[in-house]
Amino acid sequence: YAEYRDVLDLRMPEAFDPAGIITTARQIFQDAPDFLAAERDRLQLVLVDDVQEANPAVFELLADIAAGKDCYVAFSPDTVVQGFRGARPDLVAELPRLLSTEAGVIERPLWHTHRHAPAIAEAWLGVAGRISQRAGGQLARRLKQPGPTAGTADGSTAVVEPQPKSAGTVEAHLVPSPVHELRYVAQRILDQHVNHGRDLAEIAVIVRNGGQLSELQRYLTGQGIPVRVPVAESAVRDEVAVRPLLDAYAIALDPGLLTPETAVALLTSRIGGATSIELRRLRQSLRREELQGGGGRTSDALLVEALLEPGALGTLGLEGRSARRTARMIQAGRSAAAEPGANAETVLWALWHSTGLANAWTESALTGGSHGARADRDLDAMMALFHTAERYVDQMPGAGPEQFLEYLLNQELPMDTLAARAQVDDAVELMTPASAAGRQWPVVIVAGLQEGVWPNTRLRGELLGSSLYADAVEHGVSYALQLDPLSRLREIRYDELRSFSTAVSRACEILICTAVSSEDDQPSSFLDYVAPLEPGAEGRGFTPVERPMTLRALVAELRQYAQLDARYEPEAAEATRVLAGLAATEPPVPGAHPDSWWGLSPLTTSDPVVPPGGTVYVSPSKVESVQKSPLDWFVQAAGGEAATDFARSLGTLVHAIAQDLPEASGGEYVAELIRRWPTLGMKDNWEGKLDFQRAETMVRKLAQYVLVMRSEGRSLLGVEQDFEVRLPDVPAAPTDSGDAQGGDARAAVLRGQVDRLEIDAEGRLVIVDLKTGKRQPGKTELSRHPQLGAYQAAVLAGGFAEVPGSSGSQVPGGAVLAQLGTTTKSPGVQQQEPLEPRENWALDMVTDAAAVMAGNSFEARHDPAKSSHGGHGCRLPEVCPLCVRGKQVTE
Repeated sequence: YAEYRDVLDLRMPEAFDPAGIITTARQIFQDAPDFLAAERDRLQLVLVDDVQEANPAVFELLADIAAGKDCYVAFSPDTVVQGFRGARPDLVAELPRLLSTEAGVIERPLWHTHRHAPAIAEAWLGVAGRISQRAGGQLARRLKQPGPTAGTADGSTAVVEPQPKSAGTVEAHLVPSPVHELRYVAQRILDQHVNHGRDLAEIAVIVRNGGQLSELQRYLTGQGIPVRVPVAESAVRDEVAVRPLLDAYAIALDPGLLTPETAVALLTSRIGGATSIELRRLRQSLRREELQGGGGRTSDALLVEALLEPGALGTLGLEGRSARRTARMIQAGRSAAAEPGANAETVLWALWHSTGLANAWTESALTGGSHGARADRDLDAMMALFHTAERYVDQMPGAGPEQFLEYLLNQELPMDTLAARAQVDDAVELMTPASAAGRQWPVVIVAGLQEGVWPNTRLRGELLGSSLYADAVEHGVSYALQLDPLSRLREIRYDELRSFSTAVSRACEILICTAVSSEDDQPSSFLDYVAPLEPGAEGRGFTPVERPMTLRALVAELRQYAQLDARYEPEAAEATRVLAGLAATEPPVPGAHPDSWWGLSPLTTSDPVVPPGGTVYVSPSKVESVQKSPLDWFVQAAGGEAATDFARSLGTLVHAIAQDLPEASGGEYVAELIRRWPTLGMKDNWEGKLDFQRAETMVRKLAQYVLVMRSEGRSLLGVEQDFEVRLPDVPAAPTDSGDAQGGDARAAVLRGQVDRLEIDAEGRLVIVDLKTGKRQPGKTELSRHPQLGAYQAAVLAGGFAEVPGSSGSQVPGGAVLAQLGTTTKSPGVQQQEPLEPRENWALDMVTDAAAVMAGNSFEARHDPAKSSHGGHGCRLPEVCPLCVRGKQVTE
């Protein structure tokens, strides 16, 4: 232990945690008995409140300085919130021995509750009664309401606080989801404020942990409800604005820490500011430049390089804005860290100053609203971070930037917190039980009562056996070994009950408890302790969650009424009148004026996609999607395509191997797969190994297909073979008024690339498409497969006549789907029969697709009753007029 203390002193001299201060004070008294005697003579009276929150060291210090003195100690063993700091409410039983004097010790239970309404007192007793009755705890469990006066020891009369104005209210509510719970908490806060005239400062919301606190704070702030969070709840390092700056700080000290995941986190952080769409465009731009330069690195590797080498971003446009800011910040930090005498302050300032965000955040904070509140908190977080760095540099003048980062990141408790900041006086208080101790409010909402969260019965200190060690030191090894996990769980549950008891007892008039009940979330049993079910009740039903009483929600509801049909004319007229009044205010209420309603905005343009006289380019792989649902094709063509997933990346890798090694053996394919596999960025775990096995199966099937091709008398002419053929012109489609869309006809061109071009013994051209997915078409679908038919139409049109070895052939020998991704052992070879020139159904299909692609309107075609794309449902419900989610806000 002495060595451990010496190491700490070397790292952080003169730095103490709360427990260390008490221990050091006792050590000083023990080493200097004269000093202790002088201190005891100086003290005439010792007052201690909430001694149930004290750890053993505090009890021992109290015994050192207060034994034999006049001492008043107050405690409530059933309301404890400092259990995580070692609070020992059971040690109150030792107070008579520790503080014994010649006059003895007088114990006086406090029967009367001057805070709680009767209903609140009953709810608290329901919780406290579940806690094991430690010595002294049972004395305070019989609460009485005080009368108008009370007698004193000398017979006189003393005035006491009056009884609460009402009997009080205790409520317990279940809602179906966490979102409903947030909305319900906001609804009850606004109801108390608007309908009952309470100040927001009279309302407190208590949750179990900091994660719940942050989520609640974000939601209420977004609803325009002012909130106040105690300083001790928010550690600097965990602030949303500070975390990316600390990540950049670490990278500035060691660039090797910049991984693709960290790069994405920095770019999309409060400092980087990139959206997911902007990040995707950045990846595409970097990848495109890489391919144009002949490289083949992944977008992950390019992102890391771009942030470490800002010159790589010079050719990018707006998509590189967030990356340039982030790269500039990292570069500034690296330069500052390399300067002689660099410390935490200089490196942090270089990072922050290079972002250029100070003025923008300041302007946003001054404008107010939810965005202003967020900017205000972010600026406060930065100020707190720099105060922490300044204090660290002053205390440890020789420490380098690395030591500061270690110091800040290794703190498990919020020692360095956001400094107290200017806040509005009338605000709802959000906190955990630890911050609520010793305070009271007329209305208290205890939220997030979920099993596994409150109570959190996870065994503590199991990794290093700290609980076992503490019990062995205090009670002996034999006692510690006798405590089984069940006994420890029971003590943990009692500790959770004490913190919940504290939260409940903060309410004076109204106590509201909420929980979520769903497939994933189970309400806590604590809910039934404060509001037991009536005898015979089957269960607790869901509480309806009404519209929040905010202007935004009001405008949304009024707009719904304003657009009702003629059957509801009075309601629609009244809603319209109120909306007009809201729109006429100064400043106008957002969303009240119809000019801002998206559903009423005119079309940006009604021009066709391809202008008159232009050219429509048709890809065989897109013909099927145009045929099935033109809307799906248009959204994908406009860039609304899902991000590339692993399955598509794996397919791209297999196609690349097939291109570079068109006729290799199974062993050669697997060796090439092993060489290229790291480019996918897969982790070396069981999931990654399964994916590799799947990829290995694909390339071995490819080798088998090569043998099948040879056995059937075909030979390979080319891989990834490009083609382009002119099709008949596409006539202008008529509009609803009968006029043509844009007048002149459009030229149509069929162009694309085939995976493999083969020729059979009769000189006919066979198109082969390698499929790495798991789905394969049926026989009926295969006979009119759009993509294969388009390939054969290209053969008939002479698209491959100039390929070396084709002998100018324009005769198709069919088209093949080589299924590499199915679960069968051998490759599934599905062949479409050769296309006859006199029955060129594929040409008609391609021409029809070109006409649709050149137009200005695109139909949604699917069954609205189906729920998924695989069941011919909708893959774009947000924009599809057939789906409820895709309807206009005016419909």
